[in-house]
Formats: sequence, structure tokens, C-alpha cells
Amino acid sequence: MSGCRQGAMGAQEELLARAAGASGAGAQGLSGAADRGPWDRLSLLRRLVLELMRTDGPVFDSWGDMTIPAGVEELRVYLDYLLTTRPPGPLPDHAAADLDLLLSAEAAARGAVEAMSLPTLASTHGVPGLLGERVALWHGELARLRADAVVNAANSRMIGCFVPGHKCVDNMLHSAAGPAMRAECARYMADAEAADPSRRDTGEPSGRAVLTRGYHLPALYVIHSVGPMADRGQGPNPADRALLESCYTSSLDLAADIGMNSVGLCSISTGAFGYPKRWAATAAMDALARWVVDHPHSPMRIVIGLSAQAELNAYEQALAPAP
Repeated sequence: MSGCRQGAMGAQEELLARAAGASGAGAQGLSGAADRGPWDRLSLLRRLVLELMRTDGPVFDSWGDMTIPAGVEELRVYLDYLLTTRPPGPLPDHAAADLDLLLSAEAAARGAVEAMSLPTLASTHGVPGLLGERVALWHGELARLRADAVVNAANSRMIGCFVPGHKCVDNMLHSAAGPAMRAECARYMADAEAADPSRRDTGEPSGRAVLTRGYHLPALYVIHSVGPMADRGQGPNPADRALLESCYTSSLDLAADIGMNSVGLCSISTGAFGYPKRWAATAAMDALARWVVDHPHSPMRIVIGLSAQAELNAYEQALAPAP
């Protein structure tokens, strides 16, 4: 990885000042962000990295000497590493403004897919009844879905994935939403632990639903739900399946209670939690089928958004007619 090696904090301060000067006026209005060229994005990324290094000094001091990447894409990966591993907490004002600028521009570049525009299972798979009318299967990332809410497959800590570059839904949604969502989740957990000190050890229970804002996501809100962790040796048991189904029904109940009209779902527990994808897809579809029957007058458009081909294949198999 090419770059300039930085040692003393004075050199970091010098580079920080140089980056700020190169970008012209620091954080600018969003209207100008999308039109700025590669050099402006480079300056913004460099300024963010250096500001985090300066304000989170004790963390970075433990790393020893570091190499700051020189290229735009390398810097963006490096920034993602810093943010993914950073504990919940406020960013410095200038860094927060710069990061808002960056995330807003990146969201605009990714574009958004309207939940209500996606064809339902009735037209794509010939599924009859309310399930076919109300549910859509979409091969795409929930970070691009414009809906009232998207569902995040959270872990019991509820503050996101801390593994840089991990392709789980939890990490992708937190990365696109920005660190403010991690901070809101942390406040929720602090309140929950204050009310019930045992939660410090057990974390968030499986099968429930917790609402936060969506921040830089196209979705207005994120519903976080912790799925069951399957025993990789024996496979999921009936209790695991009941908890997995509860993740979906609890999320939809919460969305309906608030008056939402569209929700994007993900494949819960099928990553690091080890739930077999085919079994998870069947459990999810059974839960959705019951939910739409129990809520016949709900206008909810339910989008199952899957970015991994293996997960999509599992849902295709679950939807296939019995031989």
C-alpha cells in the first residue's frame, strides 16, 4: 500500500492543515458535494482520517507507527476501518460535518430503489393470496432501499459489527448510516442495562425488535432484531425456529404499530450465527404468510432484500412449488 509514513503528532497536524487548505473551505454545503472532483474527495478523506487520528490519540498510539494511504479508494477503506472499530461516541464537530458530507454524497452516488416499485411475488413467482400481493423478493442491498424501515440482523451487543470489511448486513447498514446509528443503539443498550443489570451479560434478547433512525440510509428507520444462534453441530431446534420467526413478526408488528407502509427484510441469522439458509428462508416465508393473513387490511409492502446469491437461492427454493 503506497502512502506517506507519519510519526510524530506534529506531522499529522501539518498534514491536517495542508488537507484543509487543499479542499478550499473545509466542510461545504451538500449541494456542492456531488459536483466536486476526485481531488476534493481525496482531501475530505485525508482530513477525516487525520482528524480521527488526532482526537482518538490513545487508540492510535497503541498501534505504533502507521502508514496513511495516498489513494482515494485506499483512504476510503482505511476510514471505514477506523469507523468500524471505533467505540460509540461523538465525533469532533468538524469531523462529524465532513463525514455527513461524505456519506450523503456516497448515498446519492449509490442511488435508491423504491420499495413500492418492486414487483410482488404474485407477478414474479405466481404466489397466490395476500402473500403474493404484499411481498416482493429483491436481489439488492438494503442500504439502497427507500422504505419506511429496513430490518437489520443485529448481534446481542446491538452496536454493530466491529470487523472491518465484513459483508454482514449489520456492518453494511451501519457503515452506510454512519456512526450516529451506533451511538443511538448504544444509548438504547445503556438504558436497557440500567433498567435490568443482567442485560450487561446477556445483551439484547433474540426475537425482538428495536427502532432507530436511518440517518444516511434511504430508509427512514432501521429495525434491529437479534436472531438465534444455531448449533452448528446439531442444527436449529424448534425453539430456534420460533425465535427466528419472532424476529420477522416482531419487526412487522413494530412497523405496523407506527403506521409504516413499507419494510425491507434481510436474511436473519444465516451469516455468523450459522442458521442454515434454506431452513431460515422457509421459516421466514412461513412467518410472513401468517402475518399477512393476521393483518389482512394492512397496506404494508414487504420487501425481502438479499445481496448474497446463496441467500437468494435459498428463498427461490423455499418459494418453488412442491414437486
